[in-house]
Amino acid sequence: MDLDAVQRDALTVLYWHRLVSTEQVHRLVSPTLSPVTLRAKLAGLRRAGLADRITREHRPRTWHVTPAGAEVVEAAGSVDARAYRLPGTAVAHLLQEHTLDVVETGLAFIETARERGDECGPLSWTPEVAHQFRDRAGDRRGVVIADAVLHYVLEEAGRRTQRTLFVELDRATMPVARLARKLVGYIRYHDHTPAGSGQRLAWRERYPRFPRVLIVLSGAEPSVLERRLADLRAHAQAMPVVSTAAGRLDMVATTLPQLLAGGPLKPVAMPLLGDPRRVTVFGRLS
Repeated sequence: MDLDAVQRDALTVLYWHRLVSTEQVHRLVSPTLSPVTLRAKLAGLRRAGLADRITREHRPRTWHVTPAGAEVVEAAGSVDARAYRLPGTAVAHLLQEHTLDVVETGLAFIETARERGDECGPLSWTPEVAHQFRDRAGDRRGVVIADAVLHYVLEEAGRRTQRTLFVELDRATMPVARLARKLVGYIRYHDHTPAGSGQRLAWRERYPRFPRVLIVLSGAEPSVLERRLADLRAHAQAMPVVSTAAGRLDMVATTLPQLLAGGPLKPVAMPLLGDPRRVTVFGRLS
């Protein structure tokens, strides 16, 4: 099949993010294109055997690449090959809401960047990025898997600055206490120095500075999410491993409705440690 530019971009987005709704593909790839035209282009990918869809009652139609579509993207070499493939349909149904909310989180950044002239596109975040660590005693090994690592180039006061976030999304399926314990993994990764590294922190091999941890809460009514937000901050402050990390790394939390309504450069995020006043997801900008 001779793919046009929109279809090539759509196929790449489906490959990179695994599951994307029709409406999200439209906003990611070509928001000025008519929705009817975009649906026709996706249908063309399906007829060619490069993409397929998951249809559920009262759920958005969700698209993914087929094995043949994955081969086309990998052969093009426009993105790094992903180590996974979409699991079976039953598992995909379980992943759908969480994956779509991660994409929706990324879209909040994309749409703000478009408005401001910043840099953040459909491939500016990588889903499911693993980071291995050992604790300071060297006797406990673990891994923290960010739901996404997101990169944003901010135009601020005439300067361009690269901002990086570890994004952790929870759809109100995890007890707040367990969600707070996930922060410990990020702290241990931050403090991890591999043997023979001369005390050089492991994360410096991957990042120029340690990414801010952004917790995004979704999957419930706004009032419930606000309570979970307050409870998460209380748990973080009560956990010695987390509370003593203030000043070493930044951790903030918000809700997906707030992030979508205000955008990442409005004060929609609550610091989990220190001053509770709301900030942007990047902190207090000058």
